[in-house]
Amino acid sequence: MSLLNLKVFRPLFEFFSKKRQQKALRDEDDKALFVDRYKAFREVLKNNNEVLMTMADMQEKATGDFVFDRAYILSSSEAVADGVKKIIDNLNILANNKYTGLVTPYQKADKAIQSHLSARISIPKADYVLPFHAFGKEAILSAGGKIANVAELANALGLRVPHGFVITTHAYQTFIQHNQIQGVIDNKTRNLNIRNYDELAAASREIIELVRNGEIPRDLEQAILAGYKSVCEEVGNENLKVSVRSSAVHEDVMASFAGQYETALNVAPEELLAQYKNVMSSQFTPRALFYYKDKGFYVDEMAMAVGILAMIDVKTSGIMYSRDPDKPEDDTILINAVWGLGSYAVGGKVPTDNYRVSGDGKQEITREETGCQEVMQIGQPEGGSREVAVPEEILGKQCLGSKAISELVSFARKAEAHFGQSQDMEWAIDQQDELYLLQSRPLRIGLPRIPSDETTGSRLVKGYKLLLDKGVIACRGTGAGPVRIVNSEKDLADFPEGAVLVIRHTHPEFAVVLAKAAAVISDIGAVLGHLATVAREYNVPAVFNTKNATSLLTDGMQVTVDAVYANVYEGVVEEILKEKRRDNTLELSPALGQLREVLQMITPLNLTDPSDPGFRPSGCKTLHDITRFAHEVSMHAMFDLSKESHFAEKSTKQLVCEVPMQWWIINLGDGIKEGVKGKKVKIEDIVSMPMLAVWEGMTALPWKGPPPVDTKGFLSVMFGATMDPSIDPSVGKRFADKNYIILSKYFCNLNSRLGFHFSTTEAYVGENPNENYVSFVFKGGAADVDRRCRRVQFVGKLLRRFDFRVEIKDDALFARLGGHEKDYLRERLKVLGHIMTHTRQLDMVMYNDAMVNWYYKDMLKGIESFVNIGTSH
Repeated sequence: MSLLNLKVFRPLFEFFSKKRQQKALRDEDDKALFVDRYKAFREVLKNNNEVLMTMADMQEKATGDFVFDRAYILSSSEAVADGVKKIIDNLNILANNKYTGLVTPYQKADKAIQSHLSARISIPKADYVLPFHAFGKEAILSAGGKIANVAELANALGLRVPHGFVITTHAYQTFIQHNQIQGVIDNKTRNLNIRNYDELAAASREIIELVRNGEIPRDLEQAILAGYKSVCEEVGNENLKVSVRSSAVHEDVMASFAGQYETALNVAPEELLAQYKNVMSSQFTPRALFYYKDKGFYVDEMAMAVGILAMIDVKTSGIMYSRDPDKPEDDTILINAVWGLGSYAVGGKVPTDNYRVSGDGKQEITREETGCQEVMQIGQPEGGSREVAVPEEILGKQCLGSKAISELVSFARKAEAHFGQSQDMEWAIDQQDELYLLQSRPLRIGLPRIPSDETTGSRLVKGYKLLLDKGVIACRGTGAGPVRIVNSEKDLADFPEGAVLVIRHTHPEFAVVLAKAAAVISDIGAVLGHLATVAREYNVPAVFNTKNATSLLTDGMQVTVDAVYANVYEGVVEEILKEKRRDNTLELSPALGQLREVLQMITPLNLTDPSDPGFRPSGCKTLHDITRFAHEVSMHAMFDLSKESHFAEKSTKQLVCEVPMQWWIINLGDGIKEGVKGKKVKIEDIVSMPMLAVWEGMTALPWKGPPPVDTKGFLSVMFGATMDPSIDPSVGKRFADKNYIILSKYFCNLNSRLGFHFSTTEAYVGENPNENYVSFVFKGGAADVDRRCRRVQFVGKLLRRFDFRVEIKDDALFARLGGHEKDYLRERLKVLGHIMTHTRQLDMVMYNDAMVNWYYKDMLKGIESFVNIGTSH
């Protein structure tokens, strides 16, 4: 080439060279952008599934069939809110900030939820002391739950309670502020690890010392002494002994707090102020701090009212349940009685005299002896109490006569009717045979009775050594683990997770480890005691009063506790452990009410139809609306991204196939054979291994068509729309549901939508088993909720048959497999493909269990005709 030609063409060479460089740079930028936004898309799908799973779990809890506390509500609500925030962030990465309008409805919904969850109890300003006759249960925030209920018994029902008054929560706040203690409480508890017993005990000691050494303000002291003087005048005893009882704000209202706080009995007047501080400080014992924080309460809401009650010259006392926790459907009332003060009954220190009373008219009374009470607790003339031998004239005799039992039953029925739920009550009878109620709180109902052999009423498991077969059931259920014998609080520090707690007495102090325990066994103890109440709150199987568990069992011994028939076996008995547990949580539980209220801000779905003009960010009213909107538009955003990128033409294609559904393909680069041109692709052009496995399952057997329901007109329109390959994704036919597949050689994500039914199948199946997984989400339908739920149960049963781990929440199903060889997973993907195709509209005919079983057998037979179920990893 001549010099002249070089001079002429050099600018052209440089121009095209520059263009090629710019194109290469743009191609590289587009690829990076596509990958980043695809990752964001994957995160939207992942977060969406996680949020829906948490929502479903919360809805399941809200049925009232499960035990949970405020901590569960807080953590679940936070998980949902955080997940939705991630969805919004990733959607805007994917769609180049097109949906920033979602931030406003998210912030509004989140603010409403947080406002509800973080609302602090406001302690009202009130007099330092209030006499019992001046208030009722409406004064809970001033008088605390326990004493407000006691006053309610007297003032609303006319039942006999001791004379007394309450030192209010306002007085508590005054004391704490006067001594500048709140800052120390906040600092010591803010990051407290309640599972570390040594750390818990150290914080407890420091706070308790501050409270006990604190100064009572002069005006508060005068008010307390004036209240005491008034009670003395009412009783006619100027040297009256009193009981000093805790009554925290949440006590017996948000939770039982059974045995967590102190009660001082037979207190002399000169000890009154000291015992007031002692009871206040009991809010900060290790067991109380653990219980408070474990239940999710705010420490700055700890406010202790204290009841001052005239001491009863007790002959006999005890506990009463207005219902049998094991058989709440019956009208049976349970009464436990002891000679002397009732602390030996609630603490499980002596055998109790037990009565079962049924019938409203002619009462049927059954006495159950648990042993002879040899010692009792009595008040001393100078104050305080001591243990003495039960006098010979009453030794071995029953504590209650028919008249006293009838009066107790009458009080119990009146209290239950008034409060609207079963009651856990403490009572005392004085030397003149006058009955007094000392406490009435909601009774947690335990597990329903599991049917047993009607002739024996028990079960024995062959092949296992029966170690214990005596005792009473405090909380029904089953559990297994190594024995850990605990003799005192100092043995609690290293209590292992999953151990069986074995104790001599049912001291309330042992409640601090119940969250770790697989079960509880005691030598002595009553099912109406404090530890039994807490065991039921934590759903820990408990067998009490076995007589000799601590001597027969040894540390480390593996045992199975059958707290259905009060048996303990050596070893792990799977036959017993497979029993399902169920708890009848009280409908009036504040935690249940709060969860339901929070769910009203989370789960209602207002955005259902994408073609509706209101289907936009401003139409989102709840967090569920946001997830629904984001999930829908994220699919379109992926298509928009493909159109805007350099390789849009090869990444967005319509799958032309002989199945009654539309499919639109997004190829990540190696999921379709090289050289395929145009906007349509055939199944033989796809090389994605997981996609081909799903497709094989979808097409292995012909779809039998919709079940015989009156939907002929609907189906004919829908079928015509889905068989028409000319329909573009942007074109609207009312029933043309669009289904998307994202694929690569080893990955596929299929989002199938048909009417009201949604399913997502996602899989990565490559050479490394540790990276391989399959997940499946299935939800919705057009039938009523019962039929939809039967369908997911049907699908779940099929998937479990093929090794999937399945979770079902109402009409939503989540299934997963992971860590298997590719051949093993390929067969399971065929199963999913078959289910996706052949379960459509089956919810319409799932009107009873017989239909479910018929379809299960029929579909299983079809699957086994083409799936190699013998393939294993």
